[in-house]
Amino acid sequence: MAIENSKLKHLVPQKTTWKNLPTKAVRVPECFVEEIINYAHSLDQNTISATDTPRWLGIKPSISKLGWAVIEGETTEEPSMIDFGLIETDSHDPLPYRLGEIETDLLEIIKDYQPAHIAIEQPFIKAEYPSTTKLLQVLGVLNLVSYRHGCLPILIYPATWKSNLDHPKADREDLAAIVEQLFDLHSILLNQEVDAIAVAYTAWCGLGQQ
Repeated sequence: MAIENSKLKHLVPQKTTWKNLPTKAVRVPECFVEEIINYAHSLDQNTISATDTPRWLGIKPSISKLGWAVIEGETTEEPSMIDFGLIETDSHDPLPYRLGEIETDLLEIIKDYQPAHIAIEQPFIKAEYPSTTKLLQVLGVLNLVSYRHGCLPILIYPATWKSNLDHPKADREDLAAIVEQLFDLHSILLNQEVDAIAVAYTAWCGLGQQ
């Protein structure tokens, strides 16, 4: 309870200009302090736009060319395409640097588009493949970024999203044609972007598991 003091009654009460800062002290790791401050600033500046329409971020994991796509739409109507692209890393760079680059770029995508849901392709892991270790670490980064955003990602197997569009053994050319038709796209490249769009669409359809 505040202590009343007659000598202070003539002073004009002051209010903080940061409306969204916590009202009590909270202990957080020092590495998150700058991120928390920037987020508080962005709230006061109304830079984060909220939408009532469900928005999905689909991700095709890869250490070299990670595909991503953002779609949105109510379940009662066809979804619309917001944006899609690739996060590319240089094979000559050390693995920790490449993982950090994926994290940084993905955080920027999430900050720009504010997806309400995140869907990640769950690849089949084969221990005899040399790329397995790198792919597992990429999946770890994706899960961590999703968790920090407040989402438990939906995991979708390749056979699931392929079956949702066509059949489990459909080739990328046929899948790309279906994706183009669904979202009225033209001459989309046959790469991980197609897979990411399909993953987002399949999750929007209600398939996959947490």
